[in-house]
Amino acid sequence: MIDQEQVISYHTITLGAMTREGEVRAEIVEQDVEGTTYIRTLHVPAGLPGERVTIAVEAPAQPRPGRRHRRWKQRPPRVSITAIHEPSPLRVQAACPVFGTCGGCQLQHMQYEAQLAWKRSVVEQLLCDSGRFANPPLLETVPCDNPWHYRNHMRFSVNRSGQPGLTARGTHRVLPLTCCPIAHEQINAVLGVLGQVPNERPQVLVRCGTATGQMLIQPHPVPEVIEQLAAVGLDIRTDTMEEKLAGETFRIRPSSFFQTNTAQAEKMAQMVLNGLLNPRRGEEALKQDDSGYGRPQGSPPSPTLPPPLREPSVLTIVDAYCGVGTFALLLARHVGKVIAIEESASAIKDAQWNLREAGNVEILKGKVEDLLPALAAEIDGLVIDPPRAGCQQVVLDALIQHPVARVVYVSCDPSTLARDLNILCHLHPAYHLYSVQPLDMFPQTAHIECVAVLERKPV
Repeated sequence: MIDQEQVISYHTITLGAMTREGEVRAEIVEQDVEGTTYIRTLHVPAGLPGERVTIAVEAPAQPRPGRRHRRWKQRPPRVSITAIHEPSPLRVQAACPVFGTCGGCQLQHMQYEAQLAWKRSVVEQLLCDSGRFANPPLLETVPCDNPWHYRNHMRFSVNRSGQPGLTARGTHRVLPLTCCPIAHEQINAVLGVLGQVPNERPQVLVRCGTATGQMLIQPHPVPEVIEQLAAVGLDIRTDTMEEKLAGETFRIRPSSFFQTNTAQAEKMAQMVLNGLLNPRRGEEALKQDDSGYGRPQGSPPSPTLPPPLREPSVLTIVDAYCGVGTFALLLARHVGKVIAIEESASAIKDAQWNLREAGNVEILKGKVEDLLPALAAEIDGLVIDPPRAGCQQVVLDALIQHPVARVVYVSCDPSTLARDLNILCHLHPAYHLYSVQPLDMFPQTAHIECVAVLERKPV
């Protein structure tokens, strides 16, 4: 057994810098078993740099002496703020009553403009440190027009009583919820109904089409619950649903990947098209846009504009990690041929349906690392949207050995983006980095999306 008695200590401190995970560093003085004092660094959630606060540090439970526990692992102490004595001027009241306990959001307590600035600073630091760019061509973070109720896809855990919710930070404990401030209002309507009936464990998945109103719930609810959902005006589908993006309709299955913020996905799609076909247009659009994003004042001048690609109607573009075919379908309007690569069988089925009328798109089923090396020498442009781990080395090697005229790299992790850009632009300098555009796909969280445009260096 584990000794459940917890030891909690309290410390009044000034919080330090914010980590990339959205927590804030704190230093406390402790003593070891021999009475020697030392400084311990902790990560504090829901704090802001420079704040004077009191924190509670809950030491992890320890196994009882004399017993062996092969599965027991030491966990870090749980830290929480119990009092704020000198708040930061950037602090705002969090919208969610379980913020700081729930592990879903990290930045609800920070002014939204400050969130955008912080995310850009994270990307800049990574590009300088890991990417080795002395003066990276970094634009301002593109804001989300409505930083609340934007998520069209939520995965709720279900507790032993059948109640849906989200897990507490650092635990498997489910916090039952009737509303989540970053979930789409349609999803919250579903949550309100599901919270009144027992649900199957371990999870309930809810997706909605923000433009179509269609919804998917997995596991599929029983008929009585479907009736309750229909009574509040929800259109529940069985196996697939549809969503509209940039004027096109996409079919989505429960397990297929689709961007969770439709409004920001619209902006991302335009960035990808501009990056591949007309970066000058993308640069000018940023400067002229009235939403306040683009290149910041006082930043370095734009890099030399690259030469245009060939006439778009004769270009061959690869959409790597194509998912349900989002970028492939949008690109098919403008170029001669699109080659879409996807490994997931479920996503391939959706992509085949979504691209059924696009006669200039070829879908290849398989891993990008297996298929791209054979294609790199024959293509004019590439949009690549890898998982959080970034590009595998074999993919980078193919791009280095057969440099593509223009690459648009869509990244959900700026640390792996910076690592890969260093390889492509410095360690094996086949490319010039034209621009990096942070995009706030996940407001109120520490997650950062970026769109980078690279140009092949002249031989």
